[in-house]
Amino acid sequence: MTTLRNLAINALRAADHRNIAAGLREAPCQPFTHPLKPLGIS
Repeated sequence: MTTLRNLAINALRAADHRNIAAGLREAPCQPFTHPLKPLGIS
C-alpha cells in the first residue's frame, strides 16, 4: 500500500502539483475513467 501511495504522490508531483492535498481534490471522482491523465499519457 505504501508503494501505491508513493506512486500517487509522485504522479501528482510530476503533474506540477506541489500541494498534494489540493492535487487530490482536483482528481476526478471516478479515477478509472482517465487514470493516466495526470501523467500526460492519455
